[in-house]
Amino acid sequence: IFLCLGMEDKNSLRADHGKSCMAEYANKIKQILGQPLRLVLDMKSRRVPPRVWARLIDNLRSRGLGVDGVGSFDYDELRLIGSYSSTSIDQILFFHSAGDLQRACHAKQVKHGDIVYFNAGSMFWKKPGLIESATTGCNCTHATFIGEDIQSEGNGHADRSLPNQLYFEPFAYPLEKKAMHGYIAPCRSTLHDYQKHFNLRIGVYVQEFSVGPDEIDAIAKLINENPSIYNLGLAWGGINGKAIGGVTGDGYWNQRFMGRKWDFNAAPTDSMQLLNPEDHRMVQKAFQAAAWAQVGTVFDVGHDENVGPTLKGAVCHPNQMN
Repeated sequence: IFLCLGMEDKNSLRADHGKSCMAEYANKIKQILGQPLRLVLDMKSRRVPPRVWARLIDNLRSRGLGVDGVGSFDYDELRLIGSYSSTSIDQILFFHSAGDLQRACHAKQVKHGDIVYFNAGSMFWKKPGLIESATTGCNCTHATFIGEDIQSEGNGHADRSLPNQLYFEPFAYPLEKKAMHGYIAPCRSTLHDYQKHFNLRIGVYVQEFSVGPDEIDAIAKLINENPSIYNLGLAWGGINGKAIGGVTGDGYWNQRFMGRKWDFNAAPTDSMQLLNPEDHRMVQKAFQAAAWAQVGTVFDVGHDENVGPTLKGAVCHPNQMN
């Protein structure tokens, strides 16, 4: 099948890039699948002008490939690609964390009806330190968990069906659950507030190589039980929907060093203001300068030498797989 070989590939010099049989093979794939191959493009390069990306998308579509959407962390780039493309295309806004999505909403970078994805690992609750408590506005040391007649450290939601005491932050749950259980969370708003205010289509993802079976099961359970918020489900790129045996982690990986915390004092309104404008502009400038990759890998969390090829079942079945 046709491949565009990279320059470092030893066969790239012998490849005839002047001849493309993409349309031919796209038709063969269609015959095998019974429908056209459909793609969502993840934009990585900051060195290719948006007009060129739009032309490429038009070219792929003209050869029988269904390009359903294009995603990027650079929101200005996405808007331009959409405006240059000859046919409409879904623009998918990527975020490192739920907090980044919240800040983008307040910065008016998110529009009504947008498609957004963020790393689900950012929703796991961890006991906040002194600095985190001060910066997020979450200064409670104890909180009553939803549906639980217990007191426990932190502000997470306790669910006895989740393994190993995995807790999610209160903003991960829908508004009706807070009201139903009489839960008083130390936050003014949840993801549900923003989803309803902007009519967002929300999906989540994880770094598959750094998420444990228990964690991905907990995420899948959260997504399945709350389709009013996570209406696009979980985007999972792992093998056959299974997590790799021996891996532990929440799937957030190095993105935790760029993703920002949820602001527990903020809420969507008709006249929203920037949250931490000095921090927001600095991070946005880093994104647009293609610096995120370098920042993200400076704090390398290391590689687990004990992780082998053995697969441990942790099948997740979100409402919609995209």
